[in-house]
Amino acid sequence: MLLMKLCAIAVLLSFSYRIFERILGLISKTQVRYTIYYWGAAMIGASILWRGSYTFGVPHQVMRVLPLFLIILLVNLIISRSSGYNPVGTFNTVNFVLAFPIFEEIAFRGLVLPILAQHPVLGPLHATGIIDVSGAILLSAFLFAVSHLQYYRLNRESVRFMLFALSGGIFFGLLAQVTESLVLTLALHIAFNGSAVWYQKKSHSSSTEPAPLP
Repeated sequence: MLLMKLCAIAVLLSFSYRIFERILGLISKTQVRYTIYYWGAAMIGASILWRGSYTFGVPHQVMRVLPLFLIILLVNLIISRSSGYNPVGTFNTVNFVLAFPIFEEIAFRGLVLPILAQHPVLGPLHATGIIDVSGAILLSAFLFAVSHLQYYRLNRESVRFMLFALSGGIFFGLLAQVTESLVLTLALHIAFNGSAVWYQKKSHSSSTEPAPLP
């Protein structure tokens, strides 16, 4: 019964962005474009009310996960080149690079992950002596991936986005669970999104440069 309750809360949080979007659409169409900020404020509020949240946690055991953090950072900077993310306009770009990473980390690693981790069934699945992979990490990563359908239609491109989100959700979850903080995951998420935009802008600018004179 407790497991079902925790999973229901996790699913509700995972798809709460779309809920906020629909509500704002009924109240004021002009406010829909600011959904991310209303949703983010709600996630911060939930983190304040629930003491088990990782959102405001001071990171500990950082040295234990520092090598993993550096490896993920390097891989992020490489694979973001082929992410396909290409927000249009300053407003969408700023949201993609800053707002979405911050508020998604609060929602998924700050709230969903520790909520699911409360149940022993979702505890450690494989212990390496350094990092413990748990059911809570895998389930929260899956929810994080599927939640991207709130932003995109289901097609080949969105499947690629979800695969990136699934892998990121697993590794970000590992770091958040060990440190009980979002400091490292926020840095990684912002770095991935920021480098993805940088690669796309660089690619676009190079493709529009005039051909050199013969």
